[in-house]
Amino acid sequence: MALLSERMRPTAEHPERLVGAAAKLWNREFSTWRSENRFHAVLWGPPGSGKTTLARLLGESTGLRFTALSAVRDGVKDIRAAASSAPGQLLFIDEIHRLTKSQQDVLLPILEYAEAWVVGATTESPQVSLNPAILSRIRTLYVAPPTHADVARALQEGIKALESERQARGAGPFPQERRQRLHDLANDAIPKAASGDVRFALNLLETLAGCEGSNAHEVAAQETEIFHNLHKAYTEKGHADFASAMIKSMRGSDPDAALYYAISALDAGEDPLFILRRCVIFASEDVGNADLNALQVAVNAYRAVECVGMPEGRIALAQAVTYLAGTVKSNRAYKAIEVVRDWKRQAEAKVQDTSLLVPPKELRLAGKESYQYPHDFPGAFVAFEYLPPAVAAVRRAQGPAYLPSDVGVEKRLRERLASLWDTTPKGTK
Repeated sequence: MALLSERMRPTAEHPERLVGAAAKLWNREFSTWRSENRFHAVLWGPPGSGKTTLARLLGESTGLRFTALSAVRDGVKDIRAAASSAPGQLLFIDEIHRLTKSQQDVLLPILEYAEAWVVGATTESPQVSLNPAILSRIRTLYVAPPTHADVARALQEGIKALESERQARGAGPFPQERRQRLHDLANDAIPKAASGDVRFALNLLETLAGCEGSNAHEVAAQETEIFHNLHKAYTEKGHADFASAMIKSMRGSDPDAALYYAISALDAGEDPLFILRRCVIFASEDVGNADLNALQVAVNAYRAVECVGMPEGRIALAQAVTYLAGTVKSNRAYKAIEVVRDWKRQAEAKVQDTSLLVPPKELRLAGKESYQYPHDFPGAFVAFEYLPPAVAAVRRAQGPAYLPSDVGVEKRLRERLASLWDTTPKGTK
């Protein structure tokens, strides 16, 4: 018999089984899809959020031929053959981010001429993993993980299904005490363990429902053992948690812990490039200008793994992780982004004259004659207000957005900027 998650999978007859963001997408974006206003789509989100289910539901509800491929297993030849086998079908490509950038080109004519309606699924951001040419022809829809309450609601339906199956076998309903215990687990412990993965939650419920013993103590012992061994039974679920732990360990300057989480993710089958993409982000977000080598180390490690592959690539990965964990940290550049964006919003809300929001005339192409070239001045610096007037007013009131720290290279940047701008009033020439 199929697992409970498969038996409880939403169908065209039972779309109400959808929960969370998947249900909202079905009732909103895909309502027009079902009424002939179709489009190509990539569904991205964590495991168990409903991506594959949504694709299958589209096929069932429209009567289109449904062909399922996996980029882990199927290549360019398989995709091309599937698309040409039945024009106008729904072509589902799971793990679409596994297609290399060159392999993705096979999709361009399919998308451009609607040879098939392509629906992809991925756990990776399409903006990172897909070519711009693909992204311009396809809608990206994020399938957020269901909330604790969403998972609990799905589990309550799962308990009803298990009881119906028991009665169909002649076993009768669960004893009252056992039914209450399952409801308690469904409302708390299972959703916490599942962390938004409905598939995992339903299968865990089925496993726990099968616990039997001569007394409550024996059943409780079996339940405890099942929860204790969850990490062994389901490693894919924890990939985001291990990546998060690695980042937090690097931020906390603990190379050993960061390397432990990176290795654990690799041993569980994680894509090393996923780990290194997190490292590239970390290098700018958490190290920033304190150590200018950090971003170079992270990017070079990414390229090295692309070049040599695994298992040798783990050496470059280890170099990047330990370097990022060990070096000085600063998030000042990262924080400055949102400060400046907030300045822009404030200025736009306060002024009616849009000329106060554009670059000063000296910085525009037409103003090159009046532009003061810093290299013509001592120290390659000339005091000038480079911001639009309305935004400059916000900065004068609130102070600089980028405030370098006093560690690493940023200490030197801080001293230089202070010597330039603290001694020369902005707006003078």
